[in-house]
Amino acid sequence: MAIDRKAFRESKAVRIGIFIGFLAAVTALFPRNKISSLSYEIGATWLQDDVVAPFTFPIYKKEEVFEQEKKAARESVLPVFRKQENDLTAQDFHRHFDRLLNYLAAELGKATARKKPGSLDTTMLLADSTFSFSESEKNLLLSEYKRFLKQRGASSSLLGEFLRILPSRIASIRSDGIISVPRRELGSEKFVIRAPNDREERVMNLDSVRDSVEAALTMSELVAEYLRVSIDSDTVQVALKLSAPFLTPNLIYDAAQTLVDRLRAESAVPIADGIVRENEKVVSRGEIITDLTKRKLDSYLRAKIERETRTGELRLYIGKILIVLIIASLFAAYLYFSRPQIFFDNSLLLLLVIVILLELLATWYSVQFERLSPYIVPIGLASILFTIIFDSRTGIFATVTISLLAATIRGNDFPFALATLFAGGMGVFFTRDIRKRAQVALSVLYVFIGYAIAILAFNFARLASFEEILTDLKFAAISSLLCFLVYPALLLVEKVFGLTTDLTLLELSDANHPLLREMAANAPGTYTHTMQVSLLAEEAANRIGANALLCRVGAYFHDIGKIAQARYFTENQTNYNPHDELTAITSGRIIGEHVKKGLELGRLYKLPQRVLDFIPQHHGTTMIHFFYDKALKSFPPEKLNPDDFRYPGPKPQSREAAIVMLADGVEASVRSLSSPNEETISQIIDTVIRKRLDEDQFSECPLTFAELSAIKESFIKTIMAMRHQRVKYPGQKI
Repeated sequence: MAIDRKAFRESKAVRIGIFIGFLAAVTALFPRNKISSLSYEIGATWLQDDVVAPFTFPIYKKEEVFEQEKKAARESVLPVFRKQENDLTAQDFHRHFDRLLNYLAAELGKATARKKPGSLDTTMLLADSTFSFSESEKNLLLSEYKRFLKQRGASSSLLGEFLRILPSRIASIRSDGIISVPRRELGSEKFVIRAPNDREERVMNLDSVRDSVEAALTMSELVAEYLRVSIDSDTVQVALKLSAPFLTPNLIYDAAQTLVDRLRAESAVPIADGIVRENEKVVSRGEIITDLTKRKLDSYLRAKIERETRTGELRLYIGKILIVLIIASLFAAYLYFSRPQIFFDNSLLLLLVIVILLELLATWYSVQFERLSPYIVPIGLASILFTIIFDSRTGIFATVTISLLAATIRGNDFPFALATLFAGGMGVFFTRDIRKRAQVALSVLYVFIGYAIAILAFNFARLASFEEILTDLKFAAISSLLCFLVYPALLLVEKVFGLTTDLTLLELSDANHPLLREMAANAPGTYTHTMQVSLLAEEAANRIGANALLCRVGAYFHDIGKIAQARYFTENQTNYNPHDELTAITSGRIIGEHVKKGLELGRLYKLPQRVLDFIPQHHGTTMIHFFYDKALKSFPPEKLNPDDFRYPGPKPQSREAAIVMLADGVEASVRSLSSPNEETISQIIDTVIRKRLDEDQFSECPLTFAELSAIKESFIKTIMAMRHQRVKYPGQKI
């Protein structure tokens, strides 16, 4: 079933679910079984009151030390082998050799039978499937077998040699020992041969025995050396196959017993290496925290947890939830009161939550590995990302939220919180009001500078070593470089969430855009009007802290609907006015349709929705007064429907759309003046603002009266600069 995007974005239940899910996820990232009441690190000064042990507790080893000792204990246990009872003897080999002779006799009989057609091959009954030789090996054996029969078993034949030398060679190899597993898999230079009763054992060097492959190789080398033949010859291969049943392991690896021994050794490693007695001082105020002091404090908190009942664990969990709730509520309150367009849009809210959780997950991961500096977490990435997607205030509030939550996950790490807040704030400051893509690279540099200043400050304060400072700076540099991921992140966000970022707006602000070129060619008056409106709007946006880039781009495209019927709009007319030949109703419809045509043209050129919104919202639901008043001269009021002369709306939904609405009205009014002065301009602006207020056009956007006053001052200053008269000097002809 298809998801209703509008319903999802506006659903209150979804919004509550996002908030609860966020609380649960962040709480789950908090360190388990740890009390977040103390914050300390080695080298720092203890600034709180003295801590005295209220009970006796052990001093636990550091986790990595304890794990290393357990690993060493495991590795100290040698692999256990059992010696096979009833080992093979020389008599066993002689019986095996007799089977070989029977096999060869059967093979020789088959060869003779094949030479006598029609004879019964009874020798097949004597065949022995124990042996498997290649054709060349079989021919060698049959030849030597015939020789063996002629010489009545003389040792000068190859079979006689086998019978004489193989048993002793086999016995020698087996007496050294053949283990049942490859030597490389044991991971030890020694092993233990344990008696069946487990009371006796003998330690052996691993290089004194062979595994099955090595035993076969040794046998091949011994036979080749004795008979003075190549190790790859059929003679050696036959000897090896004849010996193979006797080169089986006689030292069997006891994997189960080895595991039991290792687990027993591991469990014998003590978890603590000291003790703190009741009423003993753990740390004093003003004391420099050493490794031992930190372990005492860690052990005290751990022991305190272990002494707590289930009620205590519940209190601990509730406390964690409340910490997250307090920090998250501050950010939620900012969104609710200052950025309702984000708070009430579940897609944007989900985007915020996902990015924040990814940053916190990276923080949690850094906690799991003590070798990782906390500064590896690229919180500056989120700061820059939110600033570009939303605005600098949202970027700052998000940075504060992430820094506080991340520091809490790290056990109230105050230096980390301040460092990430400072570095992220630098990223926000240098990304705000983005004008070109190079600003992002510059902001990454300033993120690192922010980290560097904070790292130096805190490390100098705790007299950290030069190596520690360099390590933190190295990880901060990596974290800063990771901020360049903002480029692919923006592409992903724009595609998945349907957003338009400032980087996309930068591309649209190019005056060579096809729509703007078409406007300049077909509607030059509208193009001039558009450029002047964009200048007014951009300066006013800068004045009140709105998105100036969005205002500029929105103003560029707010009147593109006029291109198709440019001659019907006054700024494009010279002496001829086509409305003189039309009824007021028809003229009103043509003027009103430029909004619809503008939206169609904008979608055709794939303008983002954030820009398309300016096309209907810059007129809102205002009346087309000129043609409505003209219609009243021809028709009685009851015969006219005022909505036929009203723009479809909606009203401005953002401060930026409201600014463009005012700039559009003011520019059109001032254009008709021949030589306006500041007083006249001020009166015109007041009139435009009053009309828009009377028509309730600003009721759906967060524009304040103080901001309206600032916009007016900005308009006056900009218009006076645009319309200043040039001084004519004596003798100047032009």
